[in-house]
Amino acid sequence: MRILLLATFVVSSNVVSAATQKSDLSKKLETLNIPSDKVTPLVSEEKLYVVNKRYSSLTNRHELSISGGRNFKADSHMETKLLSAAYRYHLNSDWSFGARYSEYYNELSESGEKLYENKNLLPDTDYAIRSSELFINYNTVYGKLRLTQDTIVYFDQYISLGYGTVALANGETQNYIADLGFSFWIGKHMSARVGAKNEFYKQDKINGDESVHNVQGYIEFGYLFGKGSI
Repeated sequence: MRILLLATFVVSSNVVSAATQKSDLSKKLETLNIPSDKVTPLVSEEKLYVVNKRYSSLTNRHELSISGGRNFKADSHMETKLLSAAYRYHLNSDWSFGARYSEYYNELSESGEKLYENKNLLPDTDYAIRSSELFINYNTVYGKLRLTQDTIVYFDQYISLGYGTVALANGETQNYIADLGFSFWIGKHMSARVGAKNEFYKQDKINGDESVHNVQGYIEFGYLFGKGSI
């Protein structure tokens, strides 16, 4: 009789244990059986920035910025730097348009200084003094860089086309612009850009007009006004 009771107790214990394990397994399986538009509870413990919308909306926002740059295709006898101020209106997250004004600062390079000191000659360069332009901008790619578990940098890769005028030493001429770069969004109001702006215009030189292609590398910092629209 005792043996029968002991056997019954052992069997009952195993049944209860198996039922408990089955219940636990069912709960775990249920966490995986969720709608396709939801994030699993197990995975959602980690912040999934990849499924987030744009952190800060650009729609219907205004932006003011300043930038500094350098011309990397200037005449070998000249070094040119520039300081610019720009205004942008962001129509939506992809498109914006604006205006930019730039002042150019020119000086003789080392080779230009030697030419002047040794031969008392100045280079035949119709250097730029100032420019103004209108442009339209398109954000081609929106992305995020995860620096640490809690630090994310949001960015856009953009292209921009513009038209304006540039005042040269020998007069004013038309200026065509093609711009390529990256804009980084810092918080909800600050921006930073790095890019290369291409300028195409004609110089008036001693031997006649000459087409010029300048490539200006620049760094730009801006401030966004408003909260934006969804």
